[in-house]
Amino acid sequence: MPEAAVRLAYAADPSILREIRERIEEIAGRVLSASECEDLKVAVTEACANAVLHSGTHEVRVTITPLGSSCVEVLIEDDGLYREVPSPVDGDSKAHRGLILMAAMVDDLSLHRGIDGAAGTQVRLRKCAS
Repeated sequence: MPEAAVRLAYAADPSILREIRERIEEIAGRVLSASECEDLKVAVTEACANAVLHSGTHEVRVTITPLGSSCVEVLIEDDGLYREVPSPVDGDSKAHRGLILMAAMVDDLSLHRGIDGAAGTQVRLRKCAS
């Protein structure tokens, strides 16, 4: 019998990130290796931090879904707006790399941007065992 999705909701505050990482490790650790689970935790933390710090939302929702015996999908949702950030400028090589980082850590990433008139950003991340 497939494991059910776990749905979590948090007030949009940086203090939630530790608990979210712990829940990812608890659930994804059953399917993924330690290094694969760590990659997923990095990507999920980045997506959640972006929602908390940049979207203007009051709540962050995280759904963790095991997909069979080899993959885990995580959906991060907020009620805010996706804020476009400019490309890194000379001397600012560490900023604005969240999507690149997330994409490098997972097997699949999709993004639905919340915009004026249609708020609510969704980031879907999928990580599979090698």
